[in-house]
Amino acid sequence: MTKNKSEKASVLSYLTGIYLFFFYMQASLRWPAFEAIRFHFVFGLILTILCGFKLLSAKKEIPTRKFKRFNVEINPSKPLINCVFLFLFILGIYSVVSYAQAISLDVYNRRVIKFALISFFIVVSVDKVKDLEIILIGLLLAWFKIGSEGFIGWATGSLMWENQGVQRLHGASAFVGHPNSFSAFGVGCLAFALYLYKGFESKWLKLMMLGIIVFSFIIIVFTGSRSGYVAVLLAAIYLFFQMKRGKLKVFFSTLVLLIALAPLIPEQYYERFESIYTGKEAEGNSSNTRMIIMTDALKIYTKYPLGIGVQAFSTVRMDMFGRFQNIHMLYLEVLTNIGPIGFIVFCVFILRLMRLNRLNIEKTALLDTSQPNYNKMLFLNMLSKGILAYLIMRLIFGLFAMDLYEPHWWLLLGLVLAVNKLIPTCISKETS
Repeated sequence: MTKNKSEKASVLSYLTGIYLFFFYMQASLRWPAFEAIRFHFVFGLILTILCGFKLLSAKKEIPTRKFKRFNVEINPSKPLINCVFLFLFILGIYSVVSYAQAISLDVYNRRVIKFALISFFIVVSVDKVKDLEIILIGLLLAWFKIGSEGFIGWATGSLMWENQGVQRLHGASAFVGHPNSFSAFGVGCLAFALYLYKGFESKWLKLMMLGIIVFSFIIIVFTGSRSGYVAVLLAAIYLFFQMKRGKLKVFFSTLVLLIALAPLIPEQYYERFESIYTGKEAEGNSSNTRMIIMTDALKIYTKYPLGIGVQAFSTVRMDMFGRFQNIHMLYLEVLTNIGPIGFIVFCVFILRLMRLNRLNIEKTALLDTSQPNYNKMLFLNMLSKGILAYLIMRLIFGLFAMDLYEPHWWLLLGLVLAVNKLIPTCISKETS
């Protein structure tokens, strides 16, 4: 059957997907020609103008639901959006009044605003489920490429070298160059791919998800990151008990898989995992270093209880203690950088993001196979579950990593808002 015009993705969604592909591939660092023409800036500016024009010219048709007690219509995404603007405002204030103002303003412009635009691009460019699929394909192609580089680097040994007494896998590009960063990347890929394998209809996309799953397991195991091990373990336990059906099937399938793969994993990685609770490392003393950092962070917070400013921790720590290394814990990073008010707003942002995503999961689980939009609702449901898994893993990873100024919060925000935007069109009885 020939697809009608309404089923085709928009040009804007293709541009957003391409932008995300080159963003995660770090095109300007990989290909000097892109840096010479300031590719990211120019592409981002064009996309901002196009999305801004579309937003201003579009009719305001906001999906609403009735609030029973007061009998009024409200937008379910509005509390989250309001919190996002407040969060951006607080980050802006703490950039201006920062202990290290030049550093803070640079981070605010280069990382906070730039990454927040990812949410803007996704939400504005999505009008149909096909738009969201195209955007995700661009994103997942980049993740597949980065994952495949890790797989090849592991298989050939070209990206394996000793770190803390263990042969550890490193990423091929800058943002995943450190094993811990590469492990975090693998954890996120795994969360999405496991659910989107069921959500995608295309066999090619399912094969790509299988590839990402394999790459992710290789990355998580052979980066030797204890943070990654803990994140996967705790998130798996949490998500397992959140399941309403199929627990026995998942449990025994996982058990068989672990038994089959266990002999293939070298002993040094078991020792690395054991060091999580024994504290004994093959080389170095990273656990003790983290404890010193957290102790310094608490002392800094005691001296500056209202916060020191965006990304100012290293500067303050050097001035106070003569030690430069940044904090390795998301929650202390938030507390020390933007103070107790910023910490509360960040927590509210995460809770509202999770709440809207759970609402999306509930709504997309309402249709059955006999209804015309079942496949679209299944895709949105699996994507939303992948978002939840990714968010849980990132929050656990935050116990060991500094994540406040990373793009994943904004990617998740854009996807959650886009799914919420699409649900009313899919609930309709008419076939799209």
